Amino acid sequence: MLMLDWIIFGPARLLAVWPYAGVWIAVVLLAMQAWFSWRRGVLLERQYFREAPVLGGLLWLIFNLYELQLAATLLKGQGANTVRMDLVFLVPILYVMTLAAVWAIVSQLRGVLPARERATPTNED
Repeated sequence: MLMLDWIIFGPARLLAVWPYAGVWIAVVLLAMQAWFSWRRGVLLERQYFREAPVLGGLLWLIFNLYELQLAATLLKGQGANTVRMDLVFLVPILYVMTLAAVWAIVSQLRGVLPARERATPTNED
C-alpha cells in the first residue's frame, strides 16, 4: 500500500518539497522540443504544439500552478479536510504524458546524434 501511495501522491510530494520543480521540468521539456524544431527549421509552427514534449511540459506547468493554488488555499484553512481524489485522475495523465515526452525526446535524439558505426565483417575472399 505504501508503494501505491507514493505512485499516486509522488508529483504532489515533489512539489511540496520543491514548489517550482514542475516549472523546471516544463522548461526542460519545452526547451528540448524547441531545439529539435529549430534544427528542423519548423520552430513555432502549429505542429510544434502537437509534440509530446510540449504537451507534457504544458501539463507539468498547469499541474504546478494548480498545486501552488491548492497549497495557498489549504494555508488559509479553506480545505483542511480535502480528500485528494483529483490526484487519482491527474497523476496517471501526468505520468503518461511525461513518458511520451521522454520517449519522443529519445527518439529525436537518435536522429540528431551521429550513430556509431557498427563493424560488420565483409566477405572479401
